[in-house]
Amino acid sequence: MKLFVSHMTTNTLLINGLYFLFFGLGFYLIHLPLHFYSQYVLEHRFDLSNQTVAAWFTDDLKGGILGFFISLLIVEVIYILLGRSPDHWWIGAGFFWFFISVVLAKLTPDFIIPLFHKYQSIENPTLKKRIFDLFEKCQTGLKDIYAIDFSRKTKKANAFLCGMGKSRRVVLSDTLLANFNEEEIELVVAHELGHYKHGDIVKILFLSGAVTFIGFFLIHQYFRHAVGAYQLSGIDDISFLPMVLSAFMLFGIGTGPMLNGYSRAIERAADRFAIETTGKPKAFISMMQKLGEMNLAEFEPSPFIEWFLYDHPPIAKRIAFARGFEK
Repeated sequence: MKLFVSHMTTNTLLINGLYFLFFGLGFYLIHLPLHFYSQYVLEHRFDLSNQTVAAWFTDDLKGGILGFFISLLIVEVIYILLGRSPDHWWIGAGFFWFFISVVLAKLTPDFIIPLFHKYQSIENPTLKKRIFDLFEKCQTGLKDIYAIDFSRKTKKANAFLCGMGKSRRVVLSDTLLANFNEEEIELVVAHELGHYKHGDIVKILFLSGAVTFIGFFLIHQYFRHAVGAYQLSGIDDISFLPMVLSAFMLFGIGTGPMLNGYSRAIERAADRFAIETTGKPKAFISMMQKLGEMNLAEFEPSPFIEWFLYDHPPIAKRIAFARGFEK
């Protein structure tokens, strides 16, 4: 493929960009049937989705285009570093990856989510007061509370906290507002507030950044032996990209259980914060029961599946944890 795009231009940035475009398009088309089956067919089979085929494809295309341009930026920067600093490129690549992660975390609420959902105001004054009182009790500023139109696409429920300082806001899915009572919604918000009070977003960013540095370093060692073994023109030969991405995928599978284990630990801490702050373990239990049933979560997965795949404790364990507070 590199030979093909090299006939189009002699500019290295364009060669790398075109190579990544054709490679990404080919991967998307090959993966599309499985992706459609898992994200559309199965979601409808279990009555979790409200989307039409056209709406699903529109969202998937928007997500694919957005992901392509973000990935293209990362690939171009990494290959510039490979060409200019073949011995130390992995250090710059690690810092750039961390920078992109921080930027995306900041841009997601205001720029990325609105591409797929619409924010709406919440008309329930008692619920708003309950949430504002919760934030005041925890000495945390809050600008406002918004709803988001999940029901247009899914029957699942969710909530998140975004923004910083005076711009901080709570976002609740309209499915959450329609199916949960005020105490249960307060517990959901308290859990998200617990993540903020514990600094979990920052912790996850730094842990992921450290793991990424290790991944780039291992790829660097791989590159040193690959140039001769695969007859590459140099360490910055774009034709080796599929092997690099495959190596990163295997690295992600290998480190996934460790990151998931840490994620489960901070989720348990956020659960504890929510129950202790509100003093409402019964509402937490009913909230988790409803959430698990709405999202068709597996309440008691096997220990291996939990260890390997789950970034949250299983529903049954979270309910059992809350029952301890009841006693």
